[in-house]
Amino acid sequence: MKRFPWFETILAIVVMSISLYAALSDPQNLSWRWFTRDDAYYYFKVAQNIGEGHGSTFDGINLTNGYHPLWMLVCIPIFALARFDLILPLRVLLLVMSGLSVATAILLYRLVGRIFMPAIGAIAALFWVFSHDVLTILYQNGLESGIAAFFVVLLVYKLYELEIAWRTKTVSTKQIAVLAVIATLAMFSRLDLVFLAGIAGLWIVLRGSPLRYLLPLDIALTVIATLLAFILRVGISGYYDDVDVALFMIPLGLLVKITIAFLLVVAVVPWPFLDYGRPLLPSW
Repeated sequence: MKRFPWFETILAIVVMSISLYAALSDPQNLSWRWFTRDDAYYYFKVAQNIGEGHGSTFDGINLTNGYHPLWMLVCIPIFALARFDLILPLRVLLLVMSGLSVATAILLYRLVGRIFMPAIGAIAALFWVFSHDVLTILYQNGLESGIAAFFVVLLVYKLYELEIAWRTKTVSTKQIAVLAVIATLAMFSRLDLVFLAGIAGLWIVLRGSPLRYLLPLDIALTVIATLLAFILRVGISGYYDDVDVALFMIPLGLLVKITIAFLLVVAVVPWPFLDYGRPLLPSW
């Protein structure tokens, strides 16, 4: 019989009760203590304009796309409420941010608890929801960082489950599809998380192969070597002048290097943690 999740339930009730008290406080608290970054209000105003049928615009004249898509989708229905009360969307958004915080904490509790023990998972969860630094950096500003953190932790949690499962049974298409959806949502929550999604994809596809360890390492070393080469050659100030060239050279170098390595079928990986004599890539 499955045990009732007492810790998760109590944690959610406590945190959301505190958040409800904050959301129903005086209106000035929402701009003095929450949502103190002007970046958030670019989201809020654009979301309000979209909800009112004016399109993706901040000033009602010029179009804009300067935001991360998933968080904007969350904000649009919330700030459609601004037609009734300008403060109401901020109250609702505070509760949404708190819900994301609790959900992330519960995932941490389950993940860390499974890796170590439930007590350590509980400590991780309590730290997440009650740490002032986590609150101010990820949630209090009203930006996309809160939803991005949730999907990053969810992706890691599901990857951990897959890592345990594939060694003992066949991985189903449904499991891969769920991971793909989570990785996509993580990417749209913050577009720079496309790199995390890509690495996760390689980790899944190359499971059971030495390339699982070598390819991400090779990508990282190629990026670092390219950037260091530019900095050592032209200096820090010169690097900023030629940054476009450096950013073009990184994908070009990866494409050339990985393609050549594949065509040559690099033979053996004599590393102690890998099987001796196992081919790095399957031969044609």
